[in-house]
Amino acid sequence: MKMNYTFEIFENKHVEKAIQLVGEAYHDERSYVRCLPKEVSIPSLEKYAANSLGISAMQGDNLVGFLCCLSPWDNFFGTSKGTFVPINAHATVRENRNNLYSLMYANAASIWVKKGILSHAIGVYAHDTEAVDSFFTNGFGLRTIDAVRSMEPLGFMEDNSNIKFFELESERYIEILPQLNSLIDHLNKSPNFMPHRKTDEGKFLNELENAPRRYFVAEADNRLIAHIKITESGESFIGSTKEMINIQGAYLEKEYRGAGVFQNLLDFSIKTLKNEGYSQIGVDFESFNPTARGFWLKYFTPYIYGLTRRIDERIVNFYE
Repeated sequence: MKMNYTFEIFENKHVEKAIQLVGEAYHDERSYVRCLPKEVSIPSLEKYAANSLGISAMQGDNLVGFLCCLSPWDNFFGTSKGTFVPINAHATVRENRNNLYSLMYANAASIWVKKGILSHAIGVYAHDTEAVDSFFTNGFGLRTIDAVRSMEPLGFMEDNSNIKFFELESERYIEILPQLNSLIDHLNKSPNFMPHRKTDEGKFLNELENAPRRYFVAEADNRLIAHIKITESGESFIGSTKEMINIQGAYLEKEYRGAGVFQNLLDFSIKTLKNEGYSQIGVDFESFNPTARGFWLKYFTPYIYGLTRRIDERIVNFYE
């Protein structure tokens, strides 16, 4: 049966139905990833109506889908202006989802490109195969993965009796700085090609003040050899639930890799955080980072894919 859709700018009148669709999409993903939080709080969608960059798909008077984005900013994955569509800023009904997403993106992207917004990113549920396929066929590629696991220990057995695992005291956080700069070196190189400048002590201390975190570490011969950075908030509204904690950085010195050190550090972290009452632990990483991808996917289940598309900047000449 042919589906007749019309498309209009997302407005406040669409918010209530849109939130319902977002909730349904989340619970569909949770049917595949059972360790996700059972109940979540969906953030307000009014800000997406305010920037007039979103699209509503209508079937008669009924909202059947919507695709919104954050207000754009410069130098997003390159030198172009870009925008991001969070996981709660889009959803559709279950029927004809692949085609609906394609049509909504075509309408939204027309608005974005006319405004010079050329880098497009979106979070899509990993098991929403129709949505993933729709964006892949519309020129998007995989960039990031958000993954999760329950707080059950890994059960990894390796003799690291000469290594100490503990939570680092805040007055020692500055000792993480060399590992952070080593990680930046790694991300700058092939195949990651993520251009980050090394940080210094002043910048690092300023980040500590503005972004609370905890560090779980491994120590050998009186020096830190590995760390896991833990934050309360995640990359999406899902990771911000009170029972979920998030990994937002990690590093292990090269000479200790392959000896089970990082598995034991992760195990120690999970046991500690479980005793504090957390039920899930999440992690996000770049899919094109083979070191991260190879490790995290052994122990965590993907639930969000971050997809990106970069539009050829010469297209702006056709809209002048």
